[in-house]
Amino acid sequence: MKRNKYIYAIIEVFILVVIALLAFTVLNTEYLFEWAAHNWNFYLFLGAIALLLLFLNKRFVSAFMTTGIVVGIFVGNYLGRLIKGFNEGKIVEGMKAEEVYRLRHHPGFEIWIGVILLSIVIGIVMQMIGKHIHQKR
Repeated sequence: MKRNKYIYAIIEVFILVVIALLAFTVLNTEYLFEWAAHNWNFYLFLGAIALLLLFLNKRFVSAFMTTGIVVGIFVGNYLGRLIKGFNEGKIVEGMKAEEVYRLRHHPGFEIWIGVILLSIVIGIVMQMIGKHIHQKR
């Protein structure tokens, strides 16, 4: 079991490092990837939580959180850009500055965190189901 834990950790670290490298290089002009590269300590903290969960025998939660980090950054970036573009189309002359500012907001970070939290919840449910099935045997 201990060997499997290290294999899962290596896979998760590899995936998180690839996304970080993309954020620092190829995709650094994209909003959320640029944000993640600039706030690398937050990204590192998220990855550390995922790995900590793995070593606390929460394999499903860790795997789903890592998946949420990866999928969420892409979904947050591109869906956020789509929402921002749609909202900017609503801006008309004479609007209050506060309303214009709100409509120009890129919701990518909120989407990213939402996907991570949803994936953690799914991981917790899967972990409980797996534990329940294992106890029945």
